[in-house]
Amino acid sequence: QGFKLTLYHTALKTGFVTYSNVKETVSAGHPRGVMLKNDIISNGLPKEFDRCDVLCAEPPWPKGFKIFNDRASVAHESYNDLVKAFIRIIESNAKPIYLIIGESMLKRLPVPREVHQTTQNGGDALVAVWHGNYDGSCKSVNVICESLGSRYKCLGDFTCGYGTCIVNFLSGGGSSFVASDYDGKCITVMSTRMKKIK
Repeated sequence: QGFKLTLYHTALKTGFVTYSNVKETVSAGHPRGVMLKNDIISNGLPKEFDRCDVLCAEPPWPKGFKIFNDRASVAHESYNDLVKAFIRIIESNAKPIYLIIGESMLKRLPVPREVHQTTQNGGDALVAVWHGNYDGSCKSVNVICESLGSRYKCLGDFTCGYGTCIVNFLSGGGSSFVASDYDGKCITVMSTRMKKIK
């Protein structure tokens, strides 16, 4: 008792709630943004992301990639497909891009301007920055997303999961968002979650 389950879409087996028995949502609106089902591997970034002044994402880690694919009912052959999608986004955007990643992903991407140590769900993680700089607290990914809310107006998260990064961005002062994930069930959960946020 007293153990709080966190609403966060993850491949980790304990400590988190995963909703697998909900219907998919293709798109959903919110007074402050939009949520879309989109596969960046197949389709790249949707045009809705053009309005964002900062991009942030936490791609699946290699061990969890197949789990997320199975949940989304897609069959991408290798993790390298995801890496290539991220490289395309980094190289085709001049906007600041913040990625929450591990060493294995970092080694495969273009060299970032900055890399900072942080924590995610109690474990170690890195925040890598392209086309921008970060001088706020790196205590946790949640704190980083809140800090981005004090610096930028519109955040785009293209692997949004259940929307935790967006929620923290808005609580930090951000005004709007664009979110996407290739799992339409995530969009369902996030859109329900966002109804509590004005």
